[in-house]
Amino acid sequence: MTQTLTPALMLGLACILFLWAVILGIMLAFARFGKDVNPPPVLVWWHGGFAIVGFLILLYGSFFVGYPLLANIGVALIALAAFFGLWMYFNYHRKEILIPPAIVWGHGLVAVIGFFMILAAMLNLQNTDIDTEDTPARAEVQIAPSPHMLAKHIV
Repeated sequence: MTQTLTPALMLGLACILFLWAVILGIMLAFARFGKDVNPPPVLVWWHGGFAIVGFLILLYGSFFVGYPLLANIGVALIALAAFFGLWMYFNYHRKEILIPPAIVWGHGLVAVIGFFMILAAMLNLQNTDIDTEDTPARAEVQIAPSPHMLAKHIV
């Protein structure tokens, strides 16, 4: 059985991961502004982990599956937010310097705008019929049959 990775599927997977990153990002913002200290490293690492995996899925889909323009702009904004996030981590958090509020707000604002652009593109793709013969550069994935299915064909 061959499954085709569609743009909507790739964007949906990335949106799920980014939703977790957004939730953790809100927790990080509350931790930063609530006590005037930098947030705990474990939250920073989980936030970054979800965001990195989501971003890698976006990049793969952007290069090999193909996204509409709205999603590609969202990918670029997420890349900009990732740059700000890494800059915050290496220049402030890791050196135990208090992160300036403007950088925190800028990172969050750019990331949320990119997330909503990707979400809007995914929802728009869900409501349209895509003719797979006219869509270039689709990645095909081989899915191995389950043991139950193998037994069904043998008997």
